Amino acid sequence: MFRRTTILILAGLLGCMLAFQPRVNTRASGAKSNWHEDVFFGIHNDLHATASDTELGRELTPEILRQRLLETHPDWIQTDCKGHPGYTSWPTKVGSTSPGVVKDALRIYRDVTHELGIKLGVHYSGVVDVRAIELHPEWGRVDAAGKVEKWATCRLHGYTEQLMIPQMMEIIDTYDVDGFWVDGENWAARPCWCSLCKAEFTRRTGIHEIPTEKGQPHWDEWLAFHRDLFVEHVTKYTNAIHVRKPECQVVSNWMYSMYEPEAVKAPIDYLSGDIVPWSGVDLAAVQGRILDSRQMSWDLMAWGYIHADGNDSPLVFKPAVHLEQELSEPVALGGAVMIDETPQRSGWLTEWHNAILAKVGDYCRARKEACFHSKTVPQAAVLFLPAHFYANNTPLYDFTDDSVGTMRGALQALLETHHSTDVLPEDAALQRMNQYKLIVVPEEPPLDTPLLRALEEFARHGGYVLVTGADLARDYPAWVGASPRGEALKDRIFLPLGNRAVPVGFAWQAVSLATGTKVVSYRLNEQDPARNLTDQAIVTRRDVGKGAIIAVHGPIFRNYYTDHAPGLREFIGKLVDELNIPWAATVEGPPQVEMVLRQKEGKLLVNLINRGAGEAFSANRNTVENLPPIENLLVRVPRTSAPKSVAIAPSDAKMTWAYKNGLVTSKVPQLDIHRVVIIE
Repeated sequence: MFRRTTILILAGLLGCMLAFQPRVNTRASGAKSNWHEDVFFGIHNDLHATASDTELGRELTPEILRQRLLETHPDWIQTDCKGHPGYTSWPTKVGSTSPGVVKDALRIYRDVTHELGIKLGVHYSGVVDVRAIELHPEWGRVDAAGKVEKWATCRLHGYTEQLMIPQMMEIIDTYDVDGFWVDGENWAARPCWCSLCKAEFTRRTGIHEIPTEKGQPHWDEWLAFHRDLFVEHVTKYTNAIHVRKPECQVVSNWMYSMYEPEAVKAPIDYLSGDIVPWSGVDLAAVQGRILDSRQMSWDLMAWGYIHADGNDSPLVFKPAVHLEQELSEPVALGGAVMIDETPQRSGWLTEWHNAILAKVGDYCRARKEACFHSKTVPQAAVLFLPAHFYANNTPLYDFTDDSVGTMRGALQALLETHHSTDVLPEDAALQRMNQYKLIVVPEEPPLDTPLLRALEEFARHGGYVLVTGADLARDYPAWVGASPRGEALKDRIFLPLGNRAVPVGFAWQAVSLATGTKVVSYRLNEQDPARNLTDQAIVTRRDVGKGAIIAVHGPIFRNYYTDHAPGLREFIGKLVDELNIPWAATVEGPPQVEMVLRQKEGKLLVNLINRGAGEAFSANRNTVENLPPIENLLVRVPRTSAPKSVAIAPSDAKMTWAYKNGLVTSKVPQLDIHRVVIIE
């Protein structure tokens, strides 16, 4: 978990280089079991030990730890091992032990978890290691100006082989840990301009001219080379761990998430990430969907505390209701959940924090039987394209609004208009898009030929494609059935909404229609549809076989991500509704109700999440402490015959239902945070 700390580390011995191998599905191949597939609720403790610590482990006892674990009943826990400063909180012989270690807390955690039958993972900082660079400056990443980084390591100078892997082997041999949650990884990785990296780039590509900034020749190849080095780094230590202890589960924090949207290659055992505490529930919604698309075991971790984006802000523990709302997203999506708790520097586990953890754990477990290991019911999907992401993010993997804002805006608009929606990276979309009814491509150029062909075929067989962006008519005129009409429109653009209008920003493009293409909406040049309608088409429809390609010739989802205008949400909702898609379920309620359709054991699961908040509006308010319930929700599910049963989970809520004229109608009188209507 990323905390902006400035600290220090040591290094050590041997090398352990293993050949790169692509990831294999171990469950399918029978190579080894994956215990992560069976755990549901976990707790993550880390401290990021430093050179200035004085009392690490002093107050931790087996009795206290046993009591705390018996109160919270986690299926697995992760505890501190080595954080970003690079010091260990246990007595290592390979690296640098913090001088503040008074008692070996890791030994206590291992002994007590063995006794209670709880899996134990450790938090280990990978790419980020301040102390290692302090002792081995040659291990530091070099920036384009030739300056050595003081906190992030280079992939080719031996850090992975000479410190990480030997120390991981030591941890396995000494403590018999069950897993490694490797932090400080892709989000901290950056290109390195050291002599080894430049020489290896030339060796692999034949390119001698080394770029130093975006826009220069071979910049894309330079970044792709460093992404390859990162995957090889993860592969080396993962393979080493698997050789030493095959059942030890390994994950690199946020690998193959919104930070890293390409196809899975590294042999990690599951996927995981920690949700930063500002806008946590919104990030959980998008990250959970991306992880779920990978068809691997996964979990999401909520920070147990609010921490404003700055070094000086304190860690304020969240109320239970805040954590419950945040974790409702991964629970509804079928994943496992964790909560990050920071013990006191002495190792003491604060009692009232533990009471909140126990309450939230009970909340999640009350939904486990209904939700855990459920599968999506394919309805709508938003595409997430690596080419767009990597062209607009902060190299190598850190996301920006330019790289993910349109995708997030599309997901938010669809969820807030009550459409159950997945997020599909391109490789997943090419494999499974034909299972869906609506595919949204939200202002993410470039669209390559295989994807365009797949989307065309999807529409031909009855699917609907909603594609957006001002350059569609210029870049893909035959595909969208329109060509540019004049220059881009840069101001005074309004979309008609009945007898009202909604303004939109950024550049839009009026288009001329090809034969067979229809106009869905014209531009207004002011806010009165009766007076200000122009003849400039900006939303078009090209019918393709049994389906259609609907093109919005402007950045509509960038607009929605930017300001969430209610009128724009209504416009998008009507645009989708007019396609008359036969959805598997609909819900009637306010925009803050999110519907997630899943299936399990032959049952349809209609998850309902209350995404609201009762606090006064403020840009700096990050805590949910009051969540007003939503009343009188109607869920409608078309069926050719009466259901065997209709129930609600957890079962302490009231619900009525009826079946009439091919429609199951369920009335949920009150939605507190998360409920599941289960139809069998």
